Amino acid sequence: MLKRITGLLLAALLCFLGFFTCAAETSPEEVTAGRAGKAAEDTKTEEAAATEEGNSTGEETKGEEETGPAETAEEGAFPELNGEGFLDSGEFVYENPDEGIWRYASATLWVEVRRIIQPKPARTWYEAEIRCADDGDHPHMIANNPDKLLKSKPQYPYKIARSNRTVIAINNDYAQDRLGWGKKLGTVIRNGTVFGKKYPKKNSANFPNLDCLAIWPDGDMKAFNSDEMTSEQYLEAGVRDVLAFGPILIRDGELNETGLKKYGTTKQPRTAVGMVKKGHYWFMMLEGRVKRSNGDSVRFLAEKMLEKGCTLGFNLDGGQSSCIVFMGHQLCLIKQGKPHLSSRSTADILGVGESELVPAVGDPW
Repeated sequence: MLKRITGLLLAALLCFLGFFTCAAETSPEEVTAGRAGKAAEDTKTEEAAATEEGNSTGEETKGEEETGPAETAEEGAFPELNGEGFLDSGEFVYENPDEGIWRYASATLWVEVRRIIQPKPARTWYEAEIRCADDGDHPHMIANNPDKLLKSKPQYPYKIARSNRTVIAINNDYAQDRLGWGKKLGTVIRNGTVFGKKYPKKNSANFPNLDCLAIWPDGDMKAFNSDEMTSEQYLEAGVRDVLAFGPILIRDGELNETGLKKYGTTKQPRTAVGMVKKGHYWFMMLEGRVKRSNGDSVRFLAEKMLEKGCTLGFNLDGGQSSCIVFMGHQLCLIKQGKPHLSSRSTADILGVGESELVPAVGDPW
């Protein structure tokens, strides 16, 4: 019995001593720190949850926003145009001879010229697309001397363009030289004045066959066979200018196969004018007799114009007369090694647009 009581007392003593030992191993500071750590851990958990919730609802975290590269406008691109395809005011000019791109825009005129270089077979040509507002200027003959028209003293085309501040122009029909030679001129009219009444029969053997291009003041153009209308009939129809050269390249949207097979079949510099519809035109010029371009037959530009949607196409004088002028600068190469050689002098040019930004006659090339 005594042994049993002694055992119970010993067990109670050990429990009492164990309690104080456990309490001594954990200080109040450690308890407080543990509680603070638990609180901080809880706070981090809540912040993480909030962050995940924010991301799940589409909220972006700092530094993770993705942005693509800024769109860069093409160098020399046209500025914003109105619904009619023109500027509301002012003028825009871009000239890049290295890349072969020239552009112009105003409130009534839009022009883009591109040079195309083809290595084989060697061809270099220029395509000028022209759009005119109804109340603006349209392609017409521009004389070196408006008082004398075809009887003007011949001048280089780029200088005629400069003296008249012409935006875009090409050469004419060589009528002033035929007039001086006393040869059959064809039906030729300039600004309502008749210079030639004698014309050959349709599809004559000679080149040029003197087909006619009639131009109205409102910008309309029509092509006629050499003997299809008289000068009186043209004037009665209200025509302002009539050019005589040919052949007709495109009429009513169809290639003039008869003329293309018969005339201008050798490789030469060429110039042509085309119309898609009234107010929408193409001037084209093909270089020749230089290393980068052998020239071609009249068919080449005829097919190019058909590709552009022209319903009318007409061949003008070629050879050394062929040229295209933009803002007073001749764009084409006339002779190898002479980049500043002008095309043949003439009495007038076929052009459109007027701008004070065109350089003066005496300014550098």
